[in-house]
Amino acid sequence: TTGSVDALQEPIPSDPGLRGSGVLVCAPPAELSVRPISGVLLATPPLVSIRAPALASLLEPTYAYLAAYCDACLPARVAQRMSVAIYELYANALRHGLPGGEVRLQLVTTTSSVRLMIENQAEPAQRQRLQARAQWVHAADAAAAFEREMHGFERGSELPPMLGLVRVVHECGLELELAVDGARVSVSTSCAL
Repeated sequence: TTGSVDALQEPIPSDPGLRGSGVLVCAPPAELSVRPISGVLLATPPLVSIRAPALASLLEPTYAYLAAYCDACLPARVAQRMSVAIYELYANALRHGLPGGEVRLQLVTTTSSVRLMIENQAEPAQRQRLQARAQWVHAADAAAAFEREMHGFERGSELPPMLGLVRVVHECGLELELAVDGARVSVSTSCAL
C-alpha cells in the first residue's frame, strides 16, 4: 500500500503488537531499497532501520526512541532484553566507529524472534580488540566474564573495558554474533518471542 493523507485518519490499534512505527510506506514493497546489514537477506523490511553518523551524542536520543518503540511493539520480557542490547551495542558502535563514519542499526522481527544488527567501520586495532573480546566472552562463563569486566572498569584499566558486550551476554542471556569484513564490523543478537 502507498501512504496517503487518508491513512492518517485511520485509528491507531489499541494492541501494541499491531501498531506500526507511524512511518507511512511511500512506495510499493517491491521498490523498497532496504540494504541488509552484513548480507543478511530480510524477508520483510525491518521494524526500524537507522543510519547515523558515528557521534556519541546521538546515543541517548536514539536509545530513548528505540526503547519506547520496543516497549510499545514487543512483549515486555523481550523489550527489556532488547533495550539493554540496543543501548550497549549501539553505544559501542558510536564510540568506536571511525570519525566521520556511519553507524547502521536494524531491528527485525520474524514469527519467532527479534533480531538486532548494528554495523560500523572501525580502526584495525579496535577490530582486533573487539574480535578478541568477543571470542573470550563466548569461551568464558558469562558471570565470570561480567565480574572481570567490572573489575577492569573499577580499576580504570589502560584500555576501556568492553562491559557492554558482557552485559548483553550475562544480564540478557543473549548470544552475540560478530562479523568483520575489511574495516566493517557487524554485531548482532536475537531474542526469541
